[in-house]
Amino acid sequence: MAKHVANILHWMNFDTAIGAAITSLFIANIIDSVIPPVATIALLIAVLAIYNFDHLLDAKKISGIAISGRHRFYQQNFARLSIYQLILLLFLLVISWFLPANIARAGIMLSVVTLIYFLLLFIILPQRFALKELMIAMVFASGIFLSPVSFNPSQTFSIPIILLWVEIFLLALANTLILSWFDYMDDKKEGQTSLAQIIGDRAVRTIGFITLAVLLLIIILSLAIDSFWADQLVILIMGLVLFVSLIIGKKIELQDGLRVAGETIFLIPLLRLIL
Repeated sequence: MAKHVANILHWMNFDTAIGAAITSLFIANIIDSVIPPVATIALLIAVLAIYNFDHLLDAKKISGIAISGRHRFYQQNFARLSIYQLILLLFLLVISWFLPANIARAGIMLSVVTLIYFLLLFIILPQRFALKELMIAMVFASGIFLSPVSFNPSQTFSIPIILLWVEIFLLALANTLILSWFDYMDDKKEGQTSLAQIIGDRAVRTIGFITLAVLLLIIILSLAIDSFWADQLVILIMGLVLFVSLIIGKKIELQDGLRVAGETIFLIPLLRLIL
């Protein structure tokens, strides 16, 4: 029973949403920005809404019974999860009235970008839009930085903060690439669109390694300018989890565990917040 509940929470991306909120607080701590609780709650709800909507669209596209547990869960509970989506949007609309104006404006801009992403992926260029992983990583990283930077705009274009954004972006990108690699066979059978379906799973794995190598170089560069060394260690650990997933992910029986570990890496910054 406990495992079933844990699977449902994972399939509905509660771990991802909580990880995004934690990482946003982690970034705020680095740049000495104080985020009001309402902004953190808004980010958490927004992440839940975006991922839930994405999974609903994926489930709708699948003909027949889905292979993956997540897609099958969304197929079987499509009506309930559609109502849940409306509730999330309603909560987000209500909470937006309590957000500071600067965050609300930035949130609207990010929402427009996200809407364009969904239009491109599912309506305008279905089966041909190869930038899904890139767009997810960009929106995710920008959402995490939205509140911290809004409350400390003087840090927005400083070199350390730009490098920090690049690091979070690369982590998110590597994560989506690895998930695409893990799900290659299931996505192929279900007719899902992903970069792995376009260029192959081996090529995606190679790009994943390259992404993590670039991340390591950015970490070294950040350390060279004496930029948040303790925080860089946390980011390095996050990257190492993804690296291990790429190295042994499809070779051992713990593949599902490594997949979940990759999806929950943004919970790791909690260590820095409590230590």
